[in-house]
Amino acid sequence: MNPLDQKQPLLTYDGKLGELYGIFIKNVLLQILTLGIYRFWATTNNRRYIWSRMRFQDERFEYTGTGGELFKGFLLAIAIIFGAIVGAVVLSMIVRAVTRSAALGALPILALYLAIAVIAAGAFFSAQRYRLSRTRWCGIRGGMTGSSWAYGVYALLFGLLSIVTFGQMAPWVSMRLAERRINASSFGSLPFHFEGRARAVYGVFVGTFVGMIVLLAVLLMVFLKSIMALLPFGHAPLKTNDPAALGVLGSVFLFYLLLIVGTLLIRCFYLAALTRHITGNTTLGTQLRFGSSVTAGRLLGMLLGNLAIIIVTLGWGLPIVIHRWMRFAAETLQVSGHLDPQTLGQSDQQPSLTGEGMLNLLDHGGAF
Repeated sequence: MNPLDQKQPLLTYDGKLGELYGIFIKNVLLQILTLGIYRFWATTNNRRYIWSRMRFQDERFEYTGTGGELFKGFLLAIAIIFGAIVGAVVLSMIVRAVTRSAALGALPILALYLAIAVIAAGAFFSAQRYRLSRTRWCGIRGGMTGSSWAYGVYALLFGLLSIVTFGQMAPWVSMRLAERRINASSFGSLPFHFEGRARAVYGVFVGTFVGMIVLLAVLLMVFLKSIMALLPFGHAPLKTNDPAALGVLGSVFLFYLLLIVGTLLIRCFYLAALTRHITGNTTLGTQLRFGSSVTAGRLLGMLLGNLAIIIVTLGWGLPIVIHRWMRFAAETLQVSGHLDPQTLGQSDQQPSLTGEGMLNLLDHGGAF
């Protein structure tokens, strides 16, 4: 593998903060007027601008997705989930009436929960397929093979494996899921390829795991008195109108806030190492090899800065956060090699007709 110092920046981002704010204000106003329905078109507006401000080899990217596709995908996802719920409830009632067994009658409901978990996990795979199929460079679009259902099953099983091993299999799970996403992806006629090793990042993972345990122990010692005050034994119950009760609740809230933020910041060391390993072991055909210069310090500064911007501006600084992330991605994502668009064939993968419906319904809706 080529050393990182032989790689050059992959992307050039030349977006303007003022232009992002113009799109942001328009999106907010139209979402208010449409009671939130415009959010699908708002997502499209953001992506079209950001894609168009990213250049690779002096050629700009183009996003061809539409708000209508995202909206139709969302409606389709609602119909599928609603139909599955109704079907499971009806089937449960029939089974219970026939067998007179509450346990057997609960099986369709349990199967429904399992199916929704698989669909939710696979939604990230199908969303990546949609975005790749709507991304063009020099007229060439991306593509993706494979099944989101299969990916969802693997993600669920790998997640359970991570839980039963108390999180110690998390690096292996990250590598295997990254392999399934990346190796199923292509751009034009060239496939992406990734082959990673969990042991390459396991030392950093253990260090951050120990760090999070130490953080939890320290916070428990500091806030132990407030936490014990909420337990329903050993003292008179707290009254909601008691100033002391408000102080206890405030302390417990601070405990959870510091735990969440501290855990995220400690994990920056592992996330940076994971990003460098996955990116540095990814290729596009034989023409391009990728890399990343991200460090824990830069990632930590980015997260702290973005968190401060969102809090201080009460959310109105979102365009600043997006602008910072795009510059960060362009500066840290690197590549060696050259891609001749004249030798790049068009993708033969059939693009999906609707986009990201399940991710919009069951999760935050993805990027931007």
